Amino acid sequence: MTRRLHQQVLDDDWRPEQPSKRDPTMETSSNKADILERLLQADGFKTWGFVIYRCAYSSDLDWQKFLDLFLGHTKRKLEYYSGLDLLNDFTPTIFEDSSFEDATVYELREHFKTWAVDAVQREQHITASRASKFCPRTGRYRFFLMVDQEALESVLNAPDRRSLRRAFVRLVNAEWEPKTLHEEELEALGGPLDEFDALKGCTLEDVGWMKVPFQEVGLNGFVAMLDANSWDLFYSRPPKVQSLTG
Repeated sequence: MTRRLHQQVLDDDWRPEQPSKRDPTMETSSNKADILERLLQADGFKTWGFVIYRCAYSSDLDWQKFLDLFLGHTKRKLEYYSGLDLLNDFTPTIFEDSSFEDATVYELREHFKTWAVDAVQREQHITASRASKFCPRTGRYRFFLMVDQEALESVLNAPDRRSLRRAFVRLVNAEWEPKTLHEEELEALGGPLDEFDALKGCTLEDVGWMKVPFQEVGLNGFVAMLDANSWDLFYSRPPKVQSLTG
């Protein structure tokens, strides 16, 4: 799937040539606030935003600075798209526990999946039967953010807003599982797959997480990450910092 096709998924059954109701100088298909609103309406959701795991505990002050930057940037993005009406429902649930400092991606993924089982019912006020069959268009219950010391320092050590463009956090695919191929599939591919340098113990090409720009994960990245197709579309193996908007 190309990025153009991904945009068609976002604009499915919408008329992208129409001007945005928030900003008539912009097409509605280019207005991230409009797109987010339509995605939430398709799901019957109100609450939006990625869940964040705090995995750095050297300084509470540094963590608060990070959150202030994160929330401030998200607000500015919504302002840019004339979408401040969506700010009240922006709920980046934050999990803080010192045990997360040394937690593996696998452990965080298991914690997240346990949380997500009933979170969609509790937060979005839908029935258990609907939740069990539901495949939401937004990625709140499929992906989460992990902020370890390296990521935190990349944000806080940026001397100015321009340099902040190189800051990153880790986006984790909660639905990721190691891919195993049968002997017949391996033969069709010409033999065993190449192994990569181990990243947190994984030598596969797709390790189930990637570095993404800090400035994208409030609004633009949330709009981009819909499902497994989104992951396959954007994924790049760390240490590359992969944009979710290109």
